[in-house]
Formats: sequence, structure tokens, C-alpha cells
Amino acid sequence: MGEYVLCAAERVEKANRVRKEGFVPGTVYGKGIGSISIKMDQKELRNLLKHSLKTNVSVKIGDDVKRCIIREVQKDPVSGHIIHVSLQTIQSDDIIRLKVPVIYHGKEKLGPGLQLLQERVPEVEIMGKAADIPEYVSIDVSGRQPGDKITVGDIQVENNIKIIDDKDDILAVVTEVHEYSEAV
Repeated sequence: MGEYVLCAAERVEKANRVRKEGFVPGTVYGKGIGSISIKMDQKELRNLLKHSLKTNVSVKIGDDVKRCIIREVQKDPVSGHIIHVSLQTIQSDDIIRLKVPVIYHGKEKLGPGLQLLQERVPEVEIMGKAADIPEYVSIDVSGRQPGDKITVGDIQVENNIKIIDDKDDILAVVTEVHEYSEAV
């Protein structure tokens, strides 16, 4: 898993005040540290979440750097702005459970004709040592035919990683697109 350093500062202010100042309130928690209230730059956090699949980050609070995973990102349902982030500290040998995105490769090579991959589930839950958790899992869908279902069982992961979701859960379906022309 790649590392990204996110700068944060401890906060004593209420969350609403922090948001008005352009920051995102958050919490860092984990073994031996309890819970630390923090604030992060909104633009920096949005940039990390927008341009990266990384869930593994290093959070710098003052002079202390903590290795964390992003556990939860709360967004305002109307504006879509990030309103809170929860980060859990980890050690590389900790066994953790984490939801990771599913990436589909080979969509451009789906069978002949107009075929489309309808993605139903964007992520799956996996478990393993923190150092071994991948940023995402991938499935090759090239050569699939209309009606083919892509399931959790189609995901290939290393032996030291376990997929928590049921292997029969449907992640996506290949469908055929029909062209319709307007009557003249």
C-alpha cells in the first residue's frame, strides 16, 4: 500500500467552528492513544480522496507521525462537502478489516456488439495484515458475454488476504445494449 502524508493539527474548537474556518474536523484513534480530535485542510483532504484510492495514510500531528487507515468519511448529503473523517492508527502486523474498491479491467474488450458492464457493488470487505492490504481488488471482465454475472468469487487475492463478503454476491452484470431508432 502506498503512503500519503496528511498534515493535521489537534483541535479544541467545536466541529462547526472548524468547518467555518475551512478545515475538516476528524478523529484519530487506536491502540494506546485513545482518541485525538484533529482538523485537516479541506482542499488537501479532498484532493487525496478525489485523486487516489489510498486508504492508508500517514497523519502528521505536530512532530508526531501516525500510520492510519481512513475508516469513515462523512459527507453532507446536500452539498457533498466532507464534514468529518475518522482515522484508525495501525501497525503493519495488525490484522484489520477494510472495504476496498473493485476495479474492472477489460471493459473495452467485452464480447462483440454493444455490451455494457453494469456495476452493482463498488467495494468489498477484506481482512489481513495491514501491510498486506491492497488499495483495491481487480477483476478482468474481457471476453464476458451478455448475462454473465461477476461475483465476489471471481476476485483473485493473495493467500494472506481473506475476502469477507459471500463469494456468491453479484458485483456486476454484463448486459447487451439495444439500439432504438425513432420512427419517421
